[in-house]
Amino acid sequence: MFKPLRIVVVALAAGALGACSSLSGFESIITGSADTAARQESAPGKVYVFRGMGGQFATLELDRLGDKLRQVGVNADVYNHLNWRGPANEAIKRYQSEQIKSPIILVGHSAGADAALRFANALKEEKVPVSLIIGFDPTRLSFNVPNNVDRYINIYSSWNFFGGGNVSPGDDFKGHFASVDFKWYWEVLHVNLVRIDGLMDKVIAKIVQATNFPPPLEGATVPIKYAMPRNVPIELWDSGLPIRTEQGDTVRSVADRYAVPVWAVAQLNNVSPSARFDAGRRLIVPRNLDALAPGVTPPLTSYVGRDH
Repeated sequence: MFKPLRIVVVALAAGALGACSSLSGFESIITGSADTAARQESAPGKVYVFRGMGGQFATLELDRLGDKLRQVGVNADVYNHLNWRGPANEAIKRYQSEQIKSPIILVGHSAGADAALRFANALKEEKVPVSLIIGFDPTRLSFNVPNNVDRYINIYSSWNFFGGGNVSPGDDFKGHFASVDFKWYWEVLHVNLVRIDGLMDKVIAKIVQATNFPPPLEGATVPIKYAMPRNVPIELWDSGLPIRTEQGDTVRSVADRYAVPVWAVAQLNNVSPSARFDAGRRLIVPRNLDALAPGVTPPLTSYVGRDH
């Protein structure tokens, strides 16, 4: 059961982060007693964050991520990538003891992203679902995403020698999958990919909503992979939505209808930004599962894993 103050705090968090993509914007809203309550009362579920090789010294940004999540009331702990088995056993035990199931969320960088998939596979053996995994530049030896994962977002650069893992969904994966390649960010290396300006704020926004307002997961979904252009707002979509065009549709009219960028529609469908379509053509448009439609109140229910 969510307390009224908790609902207000989290709604403000989601709104502020989604609107301005800035943690500082969220921090300016919560002050005084609301800030204290957010810190003292943790959100349901837990976020497990895994550092890459080199531990805390090499990936300090993940420790900062854990700190920021705890500041907004999210239960988060940070581990070295080799130490995933104990937390996985803890997550299994916690899930099996809960009457109302709460979300399990995993985040990792480099070998830590690989560890997150090992973690998820261990939970799969016990029929325990994972709500969301966000991987930062996993290695090229990483696993496919198992079918107990509801959402997986891969953030990587295909030009990185270290990392550069183009993770794919497993053959029986039925969840939501998106892979975003930052290859056009030439200054980004494996070690500093997590520090791309504005990227971590997008990640925090998704985690805040996943722990408090889990989105509906039903309906048609298509895995998507896209390369993030430079000099446009960063987008971290969850998956693709298959649609059919209407007579006279263009890339721009489709983009406007679904409130997504023109470049995304063109890239995902391998067409020119100026392309026109006949009626009935199948296209893929990207979507955010955690985007709240105007006037829609998010469900105040705890997470329940799907049967895969």
